[in-house]
Amino acid sequence: MVKNMKKSMQKIGLSGLLGSKKNVEIIDLIIKILEKENREIYIEGKLAKYSSQFSKYSCSSKKIITNCDLLISVGGDGTMINNAKEFGIKGIPILGVNLGSLGFLTDIAPEELESHLCNILKGKFNLDKRFFLETKLNSEILNHRSLNEVVMHSGAIARMIEFDVYVENNLVYKQRADGLIVFTSTGSTAYSLSGGGPLIHPDLDIIGIMPMFPHSLNTTPILIDDNKTIRIILTKINGKQKSELSFDGQNNMPVQEGSEISIHKSEKQVTLVHPLNNDYFFGCRSKLGWGKSIVN
Repeated sequence: MVKNMKKSMQKIGLSGLLGSKKNVEIIDLIIKILEKENREIYIEGKLAKYSSQFSKYSCSSKKIITNCDLLISVGGDGTMINNAKEFGIKGIPILGVNLGSLGFLTDIAPEELESHLCNILKGKFNLDKRFFLETKLNSEILNHRSLNEVVMHSGAIARMIEFDVYVENNLVYKQRADGLIVFTSTGSTAYSLSGGGPLIHPDLDIIGIMPMFPHSLNTTPILIDDNKTIRIILTKINGKQKSELSFDGQNNMPVQEGSEISIHKSEKQVTLVHPLNNDYFFGCRSKLGWGKSIVN
């Protein structure tokens, strides 16, 4: 966790997706706070269309990237991931307002919005840098960076694929499974969590490797140093072995047998902005139900 940044946040961008009247009211509150604090406001076009009040601040994504000191991402974690890839990767810090369900990346709830946003605009916040994963298919570096995970999967229900997994040049195992999840500490609260993977504190720079429904009784998730490269080779089986790659649950890409997939830490990062009292473990307790009684 990086402590306070003294850079003044004068030019504020807003991006997100809205689906209800209540959400429009929350955006309206954000605008009123920013106007009261005399900040320049830039609202991405697809968000601005929801209200005439928003439209006077409407602008292109390019203008936000060029001008803004801070982006406020309004929505759930999916919206935050999209904004991280479009804006955060360009160096704009992002503050998440959670309109979704869990919201591990978007940690400001609507009822806490006014107090937290005012404090953040006064310079009271922490910064949190998260890395992306970069993927190479055979000799080609792919255009898709992943904040949560890269998944190789069979592309069909109840169909296994065979592959070899290496860390650098060291064979980890030969595996038969529905697929493989390679995840970051950020992604440990996402897809890998639903598959029984470990939670990793975001301060730890770690990459996890976890098979999906392996045909084995003794395969467990593996955590490695984030500076190492994971290599996956899809076994050749008479031209019948096919799989797909997905990146944060998006952009499914077919992979032919015999292909080699290399996954490593990208040089690109995203900087998240948190309130000073943000507590990772409080988020886990409240969002995952830790410590709740089984009796109502």
